[in-house]
Amino acid sequence: MRPSLTRRHLLTCAAAALALPAAAQTDPKPPPIPELLARIERQRLFDTVTGLAAFPTRWTPGPDFPAVEAWVHEAFNRSGGGARIFTQGYAHREAGARHNIVSGDPMDPRGVVLVGAHVDSMSEMPATYAPGANDNATGVAAMIEACRVLSRVPLRKGLVFVAFSGEEQDLQGSTACAQIARRQGWPIELMINLDMLGHHPARPDAPLYLEYDQGNAVAANDAPARRYGLMAARLAAAFTTLRTEHTDIWDSDYMPFEAQGYPCIGFYDGGAEAPEYHSTSDVPEAVDLDRLEQATRLLVATLAAVAGLGG
Repeated sequence: MRPSLTRRHLLTCAAAALALPAAAQTDPKPPPIPELLARIERQRLFDTVTGLAAFPTRWTPGPDFPAVEAWVHEAFNRSGGGARIFTQGYAHREAGARHNIVSGDPMDPRGVVLVGAHVDSMSEMPATYAPGANDNATGVAAMIEACRVLSRVPLRKGLVFVAFSGEEQDLQGSTACAQIARRQGWPIELMINLDMLGHHPARPDAPLYLEYDQGNAVAANDAPARRYGLMAARLAAAFTTLRTEHTDIWDSDYMPFEAQGYPCIGFYDGGAEAPEYHSTSDVPEAVDLDRLEQATRLLVATLAAVAGLGG
């Protein structure tokens, strides 16, 4: 068991790990996808995973969870989100007031591609120690790195990134977000969910699963979800070393968005079958950084293709 860390220390670690140079100007013209992928930094991915895993627990009902929310807010800020970052409050059944952290303009009239990853963690002893490195600091790391890489790239559609809380308690944060999105009319054209991207498989050819909606609550979003899922597979073949397989979406933060009628896909590494899953052994040292980096390449390529380079 690692010792508890103070909120001040954790925020200081976040600032140091995610420090960026002075802001650059927006790219005058969009770079090609390979050039965007070359901007991905493995060390930043690892720093985000280790920074989040440094919290003794990220259990949403825990009294120190607001420090996790603050950490993610600062991480988005340092990755280029700037003034377009906000906290989205909701009433968690066990914890009371909790927040999703949102980066981007969800009312962008050009249409929106929304990327989501849950920041909360779970283990055999979630109230005291749940490092949650693969589940799901890896998904948050890929999301934040994609935000950084694409923050100054001209696109034809808007990008919105959301760190959900309450996933481990029946998808409460994403359910609240999806309801708000439908009520306010967010023009979401695709929701991409990231839930476990760095499981170290026993077989080196183990696939990354590209999930897309295949039925579930709303039939009308199946066809576009399938189209985006197949697009992601083509991009994986072109720009990554990953072998991919398709499955349906299941039991993660895309489900409330699918139920609201939005097309949904997800990236998932099969980690729910690993011995580290929902345990105190889900630590950064067990994460496969090669697979996390390749999954992040796929995310950036998919966002560039769906949002459209050249705003």
